Amino acid sequence: MNNTTISLAVVEDVADSERNGGFSASITSLGGAVRPVTYVSPYVSNSEGAFIAIPEEGTTILVCKPDENSSWYFLGATFIPEPGQAEGGAIPDGKYVEPVERVLPDLYRSRGVPMQMAMKSPTGAGIMMSEEYTPGASGEPGYFNNEAEITASINKKIKLIESPGIDSIILDSGNNSTITLSNDPKAESLAHGSVQIETLGPQKYLNTGSQTDLVVGEGGRELQLLNKGNGVAWGDGAICGNVNIQSYKKDVNIFTKAEEGRIFIECLNGGGSNQVIEIQTNGEGGAIRIKTNGKVDIEASEVGVQANSIDVKANTAINMDAPTINLNGVVNAPLVNAAFNGNITGTAGYAVTAGLAVVGTPIVVTVPAPVVPPADPGIGNTESYYGNDGVTTY
Repeated sequence: MNNTTISLAVVEDVADSERNGGFSASITSLGGAVRPVTYVSPYVSNSEGAFIAIPEEGTTILVCKPDENSSWYFLGATFIPEPGQAEGGAIPDGKYVEPVERVLPDLYRSRGVPMQMAMKSPTGAGIMMSEEYTPGASGEPGYFNNEAEITASINKKIKLIESPGIDSIILDSGNNSTITLSNDPKAESLAHGSVQIETLGPQKYLNTGSQTDLVVGEGGRELQLLNKGNGVAWGDGAICGNVNIQSYKKDVNIFTKAEEGRIFIECLNGGGSNQVIEIQTNGEGGAIRIKTNGKVDIEASEVGVQANSIDVKANTAINMDAPTINLNGVVNAPLVNAAFNGNITGTAGYAVTAGLAVVGTPIVVTVPAPVVPPADPGIGNTESYYGNDGVTTY
């Protein structure tokens, strides 16, 4: 004769001195008498593998007492409303919520049948799986939502979405920071096979033991680095809007291997003012060199040059064209094949008229008292927002 008893029960106390998952429950078939209940899991291994989810106090469960056994065993939890909901404690906006829908509010939204599965903690952390779909009208696509979602208690999520509109893996911090790995989404905001990183706070890529490569392969397009930060959100005094490249040990290299490669350094704002491109060294014995097998062009409204000495050598000719060439000091120059198209002015009453051409004959011009103002190259000394210290964040 089978004497197995199956009964409803309510979990009373989950404290377990034996620490093996047991708890006590009031057994309905015993008139509410409290008995110890042994926890039962759908899966247990001989090592760490197991599924453990001990029901909370106040949960209505199903228990059994097998034939010829005095112990009660846990069979499963029910969704019979707890007293808190019956008294209004868990009813949002005065509307009754079915117990299952507390866990999965959208369980029946697709076609009125359950098409989601979940395993969650009391605070909402857990796994949700969805296989929702709704056939569309004739000729129209239907609704489709195939995804798995891992959620922490406070909005942190990992979403694996195969819905056509998104079709991505999304890591969401719950604080306006996400990483999206897309497959082939239909949404215009996501590109096929892309990685999109969006953060409200800083982004850091720290490599402590090797090298970092950013490579666009032969089938790709552009490599772009843009900064649109205007500093408004940070207030006065904050350094914002710069693009910084700095090396602590060796060179900073910008190369092009294109057959007709070009490198541009340009201030693009045509309506701007006081724009500066500065190339500078600070150490002793430094040098700035411009070399080419072709031509060096300089075009400006003014050109200023200042140095302790200036050496200029041309293998064929030096050609200058100006209304007036002013010289201050002593000019002792053997000029060979030098053509001046203008006036050379040095001392009062001395002028070399335009069109002078000398071949092989030294010209010595001594200027004891200049009558023209000394030259002022007007060399500026503009510093970056970081001064001569560079970036000191790390």
